[in-house]
Amino acid sequence: MNKGLFARLLPHLIAVVVFLIVSVIYCKPVLEGKVLQQHDITQWKAMAQNSFEYKETHGKFPLWTNGMFSGMPAYQIAMESEHVVSPGIFYHILTLGLPKPINFFFLACICFYFLSQVLRVNPYVGLIGSLTYAFATYNVVIIGAGHDTKMQSIALMPALVGSVMLLYEKRYWLGTALTALSTALLVGMNHPQIAYYTFLILLFMTIGYIVHWVKQKQFKHMVMAGALVAVSALVGVLSNALILMTTYEYAKESIRGGSELADGTTNSTKTGLSKDYALSYSFYKSEPFVMMVPNMYGGSTEPIEEKLDDSKTMESLQSMPQELANQIANARLSYWGGIVEGAGTSGPPYVGAIICFLALLGFFVLDNKHKWWMLGAIVMAVFMSWGHYFDGFNSFLLKYLPMYNKFRAPSMTLVIPTFLLGMMALMTLQKITTTDKEDLWPRYKKGLLLTGGIFVILLLIYMSSNFTSEIDRQLQSQVNTAPDQVKEYVRQFLNALKDDRKSLFMGSMFRSLLFIAAAAFVLWLSVKRKIGKAAVLGIVGALAFIDIMSVDNHYLNSDNYQEEVDYQNSFVASPADQQVLQDTSYYRVFDLRQGLGTLTYGANTAYFHNSIGGYHPAKLSIYQDLIEHQLMKFPQSLPVVNMLNTKYIIQADEQGKEQIYPNTQNLGAAWFVKALKFEENPATVMNALTNFNPQDTAVLFAADRNLIPQLGQPDSASSIRLIKNDNDEITYVSNSSATNFAVFSEVFYNKGWKAYINGKESPIIRTNYVLRGLVIPAGQNTQIKFEFHPASYYTGDSIGLISGFIVLGLLIAALIVEVRKHKKNTLAV
Repeated sequence: MNKGLFARLLPHLIAVVVFLIVSVIYCKPVLEGKVLQQHDITQWKAMAQNSFEYKETHGKFPLWTNGMFSGMPAYQIAMESEHVVSPGIFYHILTLGLPKPINFFFLACICFYFLSQVLRVNPYVGLIGSLTYAFATYNVVIIGAGHDTKMQSIALMPALVGSVMLLYEKRYWLGTALTALSTALLVGMNHPQIAYYTFLILLFMTIGYIVHWVKQKQFKHMVMAGALVAVSALVGVLSNALILMTTYEYAKESIRGGSELADGTTNSTKTGLSKDYALSYSFYKSEPFVMMVPNMYGGSTEPIEEKLDDSKTMESLQSMPQELANQIANARLSYWGGIVEGAGTSGPPYVGAIICFLALLGFFVLDNKHKWWMLGAIVMAVFMSWGHYFDGFNSFLLKYLPMYNKFRAPSMTLVIPTFLLGMMALMTLQKITTTDKEDLWPRYKKGLLLTGGIFVILLLIYMSSNFTSEIDRQLQSQVNTAPDQVKEYVRQFLNALKDDRKSLFMGSMFRSLLFIAAAAFVLWLSVKRKIGKAAVLGIVGALAFIDIMSVDNHYLNSDNYQEEVDYQNSFVASPADQQVLQDTSYYRVFDLRQGLGTLTYGANTAYFHNSIGGYHPAKLSIYQDLIEHQLMKFPQSLPVVNMLNTKYIIQADEQGKEQIYPNTQNLGAAWFVKALKFEENPATVMNALTNFNPQDTAVLFAADRNLIPQLGQPDSASSIRLIKNDNDEITYVSNSSATNFAVFSEVFYNKGWKAYINGKESPIIRTNYVLRGLVIPAGQNTQIKFEFHPASYYTGDSIGLISGFIVLGLLIAALIVEVRKHKKNTLAV
C-alpha cells in the first residue's frame, strides 16, 4: 500500500478500532451468551410470534396476524424485504454484523465520525465527539427499554446530515449518493418520529446555508444543491416504499389517524391524537437543563435509595409503623419532573457536562456559518419539549406543523439538541486546538462567563423549587382525612423525600461543575500555549467520556443482562396456557390474569394464543373504540366478547391461581343472523352493541343498506363453517336454502381484504362496528374465501426494488467519480 495513503488512513482505522473496542467492552455480557432485558422487545417478540410461526411453514411473513386485537396487519409488527438490494443490506454492512446492542453504539460512532470528517475536523477530535454522541445517556436508556428502532434512527441522524452537507459543500456526486443511501437507511428504520426530527434539523441547516448562499450570490449552486437534495432524498424515501405506503395507508385507520367516536374525552380527535395525548410526557420549562445536570430532577423514576447511599426517605419509612410504610413505600421515587404519565421516565437525556460546556463556548469561538441555525433548532426543540407546559406554542404546532399531531412524547425532541450540542462541541474543540491563541482568549472568557451564568440560573432553580412530584401531591391529598399521627408520618416522609431530591440536585450540579472546571482548566492551558494539542485532546476527551459513562453505567450495566435460558423463560406457557393450547381449533382468548389492562397492554398473551387484546402503539382505531366503549365494561360487554370468537377466558382467582373459564356462549368463526339493524352513524352503531344479541342480530351502517338485497330466513338446516384460517387467506363453506346475511368474526379492514363467493367478488360490509359481513346466496357447499392482498404492499415492494437499484447505481457512480478525482489529483502532484 502507498505509504502516503496508509498514513492518511491510519487515524481513521484507529478510530474504527476504538469504536469497536469500546462498544464491545461496554456490551461484554453479550459475548458471554447473555441477553439484554428489554421490556419492549419482549412485548414485540410476543406480538410477532404468530408471524414467525407462519414463516416457519410458509417461508415468509404473513401480511395479516391473528395474534392480537382479533387480527390486524402483520406488516406493522414484522416484515422483511426479500430483495437483494434493500436498505437492510447496507445496514448490516455498516454494523459489521455485530450483535445487539454492540451494533447500535458502533453504528452511532461510525455515522457521527463520518459527519466529523465532512466538517473537516481532526480525526482524533472526531473520535472524541463520536464516542460522546453514541454513548449519550438517552441512547443508553432507550436501549435498555427496548426502543431499538429509535436508537438505530438516532445513530443514523449524523449520516444524513453529513451527506446533505457534502452536497451543500459542492461534493455533488458523493453527496447525492450518500444522501440517497442515508435517507434510505434512516427511513428504513421505521421510526417516523426520529426521522421527522432529523428533517427538522435539515430544514434549519438548509435555511442557514441559504442565508450564506444569498450573501455570496451563489444562486446557481443554491438551485442545484436544492434540486439534488430533493431528488436524492426522494430516491432514498422511495427505496422504503414498501414500509411507507403500507404505514401511510394503515396510519389513517389507526389511532394515529383519529377516531370516528372522538368527543374530546379520548386520546384521539377526528384526524389524529388529541392534544392532551399528543403532549403527554412533557418536560418542565427548566427540565432540559438535565442535558447538563443529570440528576437535577431525580434522573429517573426509581426508588430514591438507589440514587443515594444515605437516604433520609428510608430512615423515615423505617421509623413509622410497618403497615403504613408498606402502603406509601411506592411513592419514594427520585423523579419529580414534568412527566406525570405512565411510569415517568427511565432516565435523563444527559448530553454530558463537558459537551454542553464546549457547545456554550462555541457560540463565541465559532464563526457564523453553523452556530446560528443550530441555536435556532436547539431553541425550537426545547420549546417543543415543554409540551403542555408551553401550551400556546405547542398547540399552534399541533394545528399547523404538518404531521406533528401524529406523534406524542414532546420530551423526545431533546434528541435534536443532543445531536446539535455534540456537533457544536466537536467544532469548538477543533477550533480551540487549531486557531490563533491570541485571538481566542477574549472569546474564551465570554464562554466562561456564559457557563458561569448558567450555573447561577441552576442555583436559583435549586433555591426556588419545591421538589414535589404529582405522586407526592396525590399522597398528601389522600391522607387529608387520616388521623393526625398518620398525617405526621406522611409529612415527615415527604419532607425527607424532598431533602433527598435536594441532595441529588446539588450533588449532580456540583459534579457537573467539577467536570467543566477540569476541562476549562485544560483548555485554558491550551489557549495560553502551556500544553500541547495531543495532551488537550487526550485529557478533555477522556474527561468527557468518563463524565458520560459514569452516568450511563447507572442505566445500562451487567445487571441489565440475563442468561439466555432465563430470557426464554419469559415465554414458557403456564399450566393454564398449556391446557388451553390442547384445543387446536380456531378461537380467541380473553386474558384477564392482569386485569382489563391486558386489552391494551397485554402483548404477552399473543405468544401462545390468538388474543382479543394486545399491545401496539398504533392499533386500529375502530378496535380501540370497541375496547374503550365496550370491552372495558366486561362482564357487561359479554355479548361483544362472544362475537369475537372468544372461546376461553383466563383469570386469576383471589388466591392468584389461574382459572380457565370456557365461554359456552362463544359464537365461533361465522354465523347467520335473523335480523339486521341499521344505524345512522358510528356513535349509534357502537351504542347499539350494548345489550344486543349478536347471535340473532347484526348492526350495520345505514349507508350500506343498498348493499343488502331481500333476505330469507335461515332455517335450522342453514350452516356456515370455517374450513381454514391461514392468516392472509380464510376459507368457509355454507349451506342455505335462502339468501342470508352472515357475520364473520374477523376485523373489518378495507385496505386489502377482498371476499369471493364461488369465485366471484362480493362486497364486505362493516358489521357490528368492527366485524365483517357478507350476503350469502342460497346454495349447498357455497365456497367463501377472504384474501388479504393490499395494493400498498405490492406496489410499494416494486417501487422499493427499483429505487434500491437507483441508490446502488448512484453509489457506484459516486465511487467512480471519486476514484478518478483521486487519480487526477495524484498525477497533478
